[in-house]
Amino acid sequence: MHRSAGFALAALLLTIGTSATAVAGTPPRAAEPARAAALTRLHATSAHAFVDSTGAQHLLIGPNLQPVWDANETDTWDQGTYDSIKAKGFTAVRMVLFWDMFQPTEAEWNETAFDTLATAVERAKAAGLYVILDCVHMSGDPDGQEHVPDWARVDPDDTTEGLDAVVENGLGFLQTIANRYKDEPAIAAYDPVNEPFRTSTRSARLMSDYTRIVNAIRAKDVVTSIMLEPSYGDAKVPASSFSSLTPTSRTNLIWSIHDYYNGASKSGYTAGYNDATGLGMDPNPSDGTTGYDPANKAALAAHLQVQIDTASEQGMPVWIGEFGIGNGATGHDQYIKDKVALYKSKGIDYAWWEYYSDGGNGPFSMVDENDAWRSWVSLIP
Repeated sequence: MHRSAGFALAALLLTIGTSATAVAGTPPRAAEPARAAALTRLHATSAHAFVDSTGAQHLLIGPNLQPVWDANETDTWDQGTYDSIKAKGFTAVRMVLFWDMFQPTEAEWNETAFDTLATAVERAKAAGLYVILDCVHMSGDPDGQEHVPDWARVDPDDTTEGLDAVVENGLGFLQTIANRYKDEPAIAAYDPVNEPFRTSTRSARLMSDYTRIVNAIRAKDVVTSIMLEPSYGDAKVPASSFSSLTPTSRTNLIWSIHDYYNGASKSGYTAGYNDATGLGMDPNPSDGTTGYDPANKAALAAHLQVQIDTASEQGMPVWIGEFGIGNGATGHDQYIKDKVALYKSKGIDYAWWEYYSDGGNGPFSMVDENDAWRSWVSLIP
């Protein structure tokens, strides 16, 4: 989600209460589906984000959703929800986690939240869906720290930014997740920090931060893939900045961007990137209202190619952690068609996110206020 977009998933999802069960039954099923075959361990290559031991590519496509709604409650999406997602043709879910729910104090783990997450992972796995864990979802104020525990927050100034809270205080949380899921083949990747709050012109420092993050995770889990993100979704990172990316191992690293670009152009931008800061175009469809002109289709490819080239130079594949457009926005369906066609033409996996939909289901906006699948969902897999 774009940096400027609001975020109140926890509050919104608490309002749906028992409607999760209604979602789970949408559409009605004549019989309980047979359980999926066991998932196999996946890894990354320089060309593809997810391949198995035979080298066969697995395209992981699905929605973003929040599995833990309340730090002190075990309510979560039921098995039928994940079965229904699988039945729609999806192969994965990106699970959005809030750090403050899991570690309320520096010396305390909230086992209720961890148990709820374990239930969610098991249900996704039973449905045959892989899971990408969005471990520290940075968003909101101050400086992306809305869901950073109070004890771990930093005071932003000219040199200190929101990401410092994670790098200085959150490595233990990331290691705890890695230690708990290192042997779970259903976990296709860790996405350790969502849209890391580091000024885009400080991308060398961002890569240095990722060095510490990757090394911390690898101390507990040497196998599962790890995703790296640019600042604020799809910022352009100069090749020179990657000289600061020096983890002990660069195996199984994936470059993940949030691609909300709609192909528009304006002065001071090249291929949808700000010439001075490298930030992507704003406004864009992450705001829920900005639409899409199909005449801009070619620009979508030019914008994405910048990220593909960046990743390729570093020996990493690309995965789209978020893309979406507001329900009812101009050009909505064509935007989905053109984005999906582009991703598939490049052999890139992707996950849907559109926060500003009716229904209170947060990033899982593929269902409407009546918990029915939206008509355009069939365009995404």
